[in-house]
Amino acid sequence: MKASTLIPFAIFMLSQTSWPVGIFLGKLDLMKEQVAVFLAGTIALTLATLVPYILFRNVLKRSDPVVLTVSVFCWSCMIDLGIGLELDGYISNFIGFYFIEGEPYLFTAHGTLINYWDGTVQYGLGLAMIILFCQKRSYRDVGLYWVGSILNSMVVLLPGGVAGKHPFKLSILLNTPYILLPLFAGFKFIHERHSQKTPIRKFNSIWHRPVDFLFLIYFIGAISISIFRALAVLNGNAELMKDYTKIYEPYLLDESNFPRFQMLAYGYFFLIYYLSAVYALLYPGQNWMTDWSIIHAGASAQGQFSYIVGSIHHRTPASLRSPISGFPGLVFWTINLALVLVPHFFMLWCKRNEHMYGCVSLVKTENDSKKLNSLKKEK
Repeated sequence: MKASTLIPFAIFMLSQTSWPVGIFLGKLDLMKEQVAVFLAGTIALTLATLVPYILFRNVLKRSDPVVLTVSVFCWSCMIDLGIGLELDGYISNFIGFYFIEGEPYLFTAHGTLINYWDGTVQYGLGLAMIILFCQKRSYRDVGLYWVGSILNSMVVLLPGGVAGKHPFKLSILLNTPYILLPLFAGFKFIHERHSQKTPIRKFNSIWHRPVDFLFLIYFIGAISISIFRALAVLNGNAELMKDYTKIYEPYLLDESNFPRFQMLAYGYFFLIYYLSAVYALLYPGQNWMTDWSIIHAGASAQGQFSYIVGSIHHRTPASLRSPISGFPGLVFWTINLALVLVPHFFMLWCKRNEHMYGCVSLVKTENDSKKLNSLKKEK
């Protein structure tokens, strides 16, 4: 078996060992203490690092810190999938001790869904990055999407876990690598982007670019919605805000605080991106737009999945579940589906028009210009 096939298969099989490890730990009385749970998680993640490291160094003869990171995360992704399945009652006696002495806030709808997302989408993204790396192909775009997805999950999960109704447990610190290492990966990907090139061609104004104009309208609307909902979850006094949370999105008032922190993420982090996108649409030629559109697409996908499904999940009190029919349901679905679908359309649009929002075509244009000048000199 070729190394490019052997290593992804080996890491896939390694990730499946999380199931027997979780079952074994669940049978130990020692796991009734939060310190023991924290130490067990630390040791497990450390050991899960050794096999991928050996495989990349000794079999593939090359390694990459980002790919090594996602290889370890693949192991924990299967733990998270098991947690989600056990929380919803599909399996039992897997790792129930972790809900009590590890991260009790996972008992919530948001906690359940973030585990499903981690065990499926982020697991798939991680395996895709490993496969591409082993085949000596670029995994940068997949990596940027993965960075956006995992960072949004942590931006919401950790504050919600600390400031929510559940007691603080040491195991919340096990999430530290899931913040620091994706940040490192994001810095690495952004640094690898080509330096800004001055575009040779001039672009039409926004009034002559109908698709860009529609995206501009969307981002202006997204800015308004983000500010409105952020103020609403901060107990805004306006009657419109009170009516909105009561009628259209009561899940915003959930005492777990996860919906609140997701709205604050929109009101602060996402808002900066929206403003940057408006600038890039008005003044094309910004080579960073494509990268950030990919990061934002990943973040919006993770955030909206957890929020939308969480708002109708059985763990959410019936009085706080979002309406799914009638005019209130139409408002809820229109806003929240737009916030996840349009970012992906914009990402694809940026990839298609990298001469306007990326860097590849700008560099290529410069090279083409040099070739043209060279031909002119030869003549």
